[in-house]
Amino acid sequence: MIRATFRLLRRAAWAPIAVLIFHAIVAETGHRQALDFVMHFCGGAAIAYFFFEALREFQDWLGTPTLLGRHLFSFALASAVGVFWELGEQFSDTFLKSHIQKSLPETMSDLLANTTGAITALGLVFLLRRLTRADWA
Repeated sequence: MIRATFRLLRRAAWAPIAVLIFHAIVAETGHRQALDFVMHFCGGAAIAYFFFEALREFQDWLGTPTLLGRHLFSFALASAVGVFWELGEQFSDTFLKSHIQKSLPETMSDLLANTTGAITALGLVFLLRRLTRADWA
């Protein structure tokens, strides 16, 4: 399990880590609002890719899902992360008196960006697998 964890960190953890760093940098600039959709889109894509790879790395522990199952489960997990991220923003606004969430339409846009990013990343994974005929199962 430790070996699989290190392989996952090397293979896929770079994506969500890069998005978190990007988010931290943008949060310190005046461009947060302009890049909000892009940040949530990239976050959804990165976490979907991470979960897709995690399902492969831990198949000895979790079982071996079909390729469709990996895509669907990765999408569901990425969508759940997006929801919990928005709940974290709401918690921060309510209890820490931050002002992250500006409106309900903005929150819905964030969730849309997250799911769109997840679908895009998983679609690209599928296409690359087909084009390269790689055995990524």
